[in-house]
Amino acid sequence: MNTPEPRPSRNFMTSRAVRVLTEAAGLLRAPQRIVPLVSKLASDELRTIFGNRHLYSYAAATIPTAEALRSVVDWILNAQRPDGGVAAYYSLFTGYSDSYPEVTGYIIPTLYDFSRLSGDPAAIHAAERATRWLLSLQMPSGAFPGGLHRSNSGPDSGAQPSVFNTGQILQGLVRAHVETNVERHTQTRNAEILERSVAAGDWLAAIQQPDGSWSGESAYQGAAHTYYSMVSWALAQLAAQSGAPRHAAAADRNIDWVLAHVQPSGWIDGINLRGHPAYLHFIAYAIQGTLECGILRRRDDAIQAAAKPAWVLLRKFETHKRLLGTYERDFGGGQKFSCLTGNAQMSCVWLRLFEVTGDLRYLNAALKMNEMLKQLLPVQGRGVVGGVAGSCPIWCAYQPMRFISWGCKFLADALMLEQRLTREFETKSETKIETKFEAKSEASECA
Repeated sequence: MNTPEPRPSRNFMTSRAVRVLTEAAGLLRAPQRIVPLVSKLASDELRTIFGNRHLYSYAAATIPTAEALRSVVDWILNAQRPDGGVAAYYSLFTGYSDSYPEVTGYIIPTLYDFSRLSGDPAAIHAAERATRWLLSLQMPSGAFPGGLHRSNSGPDSGAQPSVFNTGQILQGLVRAHVETNVERHTQTRNAEILERSVAAGDWLAAIQQPDGSWSGESAYQGAAHTYYSMVSWALAQLAAQSGAPRHAAAADRNIDWVLAHVQPSGWIDGINLRGHPAYLHFIAYAIQGTLECGILRRRDDAIQAAAKPAWVLLRKFETHKRLLGTYERDFGGGQKFSCLTGNAQMSCVWLRLFEVTGDLRYLNAALKMNEMLKQLLPVQGRGVVGGVAGSCPIWCAYQPMRFISWGCKFLADALMLEQRLTREFETKSETKIETKFEAKSEASECA
């Protein structure tokens, strides 16, 4: 997650203008960024003018998934900073940002998945560097700090603990524990990672509200948010490794609270970004966290609740071959740009629902979404190749003029899910055909 852009106001427009001018000044220090900037603006403008979506848009693959995946993962590897953290973004004005602990956390599972798929040792090395860096940031309480990590900040920097960041970092630590347990490090190292993971999970459980939500000074804007279902997912992952009932109970309590906010329309209330629109990214967070926690906790109620908004968005995508960048309550309308991270997250959701239900309509929609996202990947320019832009067109409201690391993470996840599930589907289909052929052959011989 990142801090979203607020809705327009006089103060906001002034601060936004100052920020844009400050970032644009980065071009004076690095004029080599001008060419990628102009190229991206021109390509998005042409797409806006001449793009012609129709019923069969994205129905055929034009870019090999393996090539696109390699490009996206390379962007992530290039965005890893010397400290081991992954930059939040690459700005067309100012280049790479500082390391972002939250995103670095949930990129770790993506790197391990890619290493298993490709055999690339660079991905494992990057995941291990990221893990070591994150462990160095953990607070005595077990929590992790919010925001970007400034290169000159130390333990007394005044950083505040963050529920959401702690949850996403927990995902990475749990996966690092699983991987080190399997093959790579000493038992002592593995025990340390699990101990640190448990400390983070215990902090999350300890500050959880009685109703299952998280609010207060460690929550964004002090409010409770249904997209913190992503924290529940991390706690469910931890519970599977720690075996501690308190972690499972905390995950279940939050999911119970989230399910109480699901409306008949499929809309999930309680995203609660005061002063901001409901970006698709956060809507998808709420859906994905609920779904994945439901799968891990074997809760059909959570899976079915997540499927409701996922189906609404699938029908919108199939009808218009796009999803809006923001949505109003009950999916009644929104801003007409694309939030590419949210698109990639919905592809992940649809693919997981296909895996759970076997409904081919989910697979069909995800393949089209992935094809659309692959076509938007830049193929030239430092800091740009393989990057996922915040918005399309890139100058729109969500993370304008930036390629963002969490967008790359979710697209890489979607492409790897596509590869695994289509391979499994093809294998099952071939087996069924062979079985039917053998049955017919035996019947003919009997006749």
